Amino acid sequence: MKKHILAMAALCACVSTASAQSSVVLYGIIDAGLTSLHNDGPAGRVTKVDTGQMQVSRWGLRGQEDLGGGMKARFGLEGTLLNDTGGAGVGFGTPTSTSLFDREATVGISGKYGAIDAGRQNIVGIMSVGMADPLGLGFASSSPNVLFSAMNNAAVYGPYGANNGGTALRQNNSIKYSSPVFNGLSFAVMRAFGEQAGDHQKSSYQGGALLYNTGKFTAAGAYARMKNVTNTDLLTSHAYGIKYAFPAVTLKSTYSMNELRSTSRKIAVLGVGADVPVAQQFLVTAAFYNTKRSGDLVDDSQQYILIGRYLMSKRTTGYVSIGRAVTDDVVQADQINLAQNFVAVGSDSATRFTMGIMHMF
Repeated sequence: MKKHILAMAALCACVSTASAQSSVVLYGIIDAGLTSLHNDGPAGRVTKVDTGQMQVSRWGLRGQEDLGGGMKARFGLEGTLLNDTGGAGVGFGTPTSTSLFDREATVGISGKYGAIDAGRQNIVGIMSVGMADPLGLGFASSSPNVLFSAMNNAAVYGPYGANNGGTALRQNNSIKYSSPVFNGLSFAVMRAFGEQAGDHQKSSYQGGALLYNTGKFTAAGAYARMKNVTNTDLLTSHAYGIKYAFPAVTLKSTYSMNELRSTSRKIAVLGVGADVPVAQQFLVTAAFYNTKRSGDLVDDSQQYILIGRYLMSKRTTGYVSIGRAVTDDVVQADQINLAQNFVAVGSDSATRFTMGIMHMF
């Protein structure tokens, strides 16, 4: 009996130790803004409550377990929240299906030699070049860097990569390796499999990124190539970003270009911006984007955006934003709109005012 009691005590101690070495965190962002958008064309003025203005509303679970010897098992699950209607998850693919964890669904392992994650996850340019985005990847539904540099416009980039017709910003069936940081320098490589019989290149994605970050200075570059479902066409992308934090201002700039081999279509985005801390709790951000299409057709668009953010607490931020977008021609229904979700069809310019609140948990 005494031996059985000792064995049970040892087992309970092991379970208790294992539990102490693992952790699961619930986190997220709830963001909503009141937006007034005025187009010069037939769309006129519209006022609406929009979710995810400064940052996309989301919720997620992240966990890890200490395996000993510096190794950790980890997972990540993250989904979009549509808090203006109460919906969750965003549909993608052909046919479209709603995914609860549309932003991330990965499991992996990390250690002193880096980390490997498998599942649905961001392409490698997001956590490298994205660090220098003038708006910090904010206003994602209209940001040229999100829609075109990160290839999140499914209507334009959907047939390429491992998403079954969905956005190219995130890839299904992928494996990513992220290196440790060596004196501020790190890199990542990623491969997504189309899982098509007979040809491993069909619907595939391959990408790599290099990042140098000292805290004050950041420089990054990323490359991606994606095939269509029949392996008859190729989409390539390269992007670069730089950021420097001075005592009184942080300057940021990005440049990207993606090209479609079949039509020679090129879409390039130049972004420049600055963060200016006006007071301890108040930050002003100014940004400019120039988006150009060339190779098959010539098109051009500019966005000018000014944002004021007031830090109400460590987790809650109030913000106001005013933006102006112009295109060189009136947007037509059958063309790629370079001012997506900003300038409406039938217009060539628009002004937007937004005020909102963002809470992180």
